[in-house]
Amino acid sequence: MLQLLTLLAVITLVIFFGHLVPMEVKAFLYSISLSIKEILLFIMPFIVFALIFSSVNNLKQSAIKFILLLIIMIFLSNLASSLIAYSAWHFIIQNTYSIRDITYEETIVPLWSFRLPLLLSNFYALAYGFVSSIVLSTLLPKKSKELSNKMLDLTFFTLKTFLAPIIPIFVLGLALKMQHDQVLSIIFKDYSIIFIIIAFATYLYVFLLYGAANSFKIKSWIASIGNMIPAFITAMSTMSSNATMPLTLEGSKKNVKQPDIASSVVPITASFHLVGDCFFIIILSMIMTFGSALSATDYVTFLLYFLLFKFAIVAVPAGGIMVMLPILEKYLKFSPEMLSLITALYIVFDPIITSANVMGNGAFTMMFTKLYDKLK
Repeated sequence: MLQLLTLLAVITLVIFFGHLVPMEVKAFLYSISLSIKEILLFIMPFIVFALIFSSVNNLKQSAIKFILLLIIMIFLSNLASSLIAYSAWHFIIQNTYSIRDITYEETIVPLWSFRLPLLLSNFYALAYGFVSSIVLSTLLPKKSKELSNKMLDLTFFTLKTFLAPIIPIFVLGLALKMQHDQVLSIIFKDYSIIFIIIAFATYLYVFLLYGAANSFKIKSWIASIGNMIPAFITAMSTMSSNATMPLTLEGSKKNVKQPDIASSVVPITASFHLVGDCFFIIILSMIMTFGSALSATDYVTFLLYFLLFKFAIVAVPAGGIMVMLPILEKYLKFSPEMLSLITALYIVFDPIITSANVMGNGAFTMMFTKLYDKLK
């Protein structure tokens, strides 16, 4: 609760008093936020490794079945999101107008450049954690258990004592930048109807997912969404599912009866299960290609590659669209101008996309945990 109130206070103060903050201070705090982001992204694969190693160690014999089921369910969930987004496109194209042009300019430049090398991607962290846990628990079960417990303790210590306290600072710098760039006014200036419909369709879908996860019991339905609000607010400002992962994990653990399962599911969904991306990219790409001479085969091929490329996305700001640009160009015949346009729109709309991703991950974790418990 304290963390939620802190985040709400930060966002509220920025909205009402952000214009009073000197430009130099905004640039400094924005630079701090970017530096924190680099640190978060640097250590996140190691956290993913530790969580997967520990969880697989606890799952033991059922670990392979768990991973295969999880990957299949993520693929099917992304497919369902994409198909519903395709249906929403039909409604939009019949009731609004096509997108013409939009410009977005970065108005705050960071005071310094702080970069850390990406030693390990989340995908490889997942793979190494899974394989090493299987091998070590088979050859040295006692040592593996001890190592698993130590890694888990260190991970939770890092999350609680390091990541949680700096998240409000992280949010502050990025929120000030968003306020200064007037991102919201850009979003709704010329294309308000389209963006409102996309946002409404996305959040309605996520809302119904939480309902399904709670068997549509109103009390638990609302409570489960409430537990994810800190992650939602953080995602709006950080625009990174990975950076929001500690809060996603915390909220998901409150929503399930088996926290150990959530510890395995959340790190994987943070990068691969992206409801917001499915709705936004599918709807906008369909709007931008409407009227073009494209065959049904092109659309189906695009959708297939779109779903497969989800497993190659790095959940950082604009990461979702960067991976998709080659298949937009190849299968939907996007011109360089169209690629630039959808990238700009994605960047402007990223707070909404990421928050939908995070909330969708929370709902997916609940549904997968119940399914896995029944299939064990």
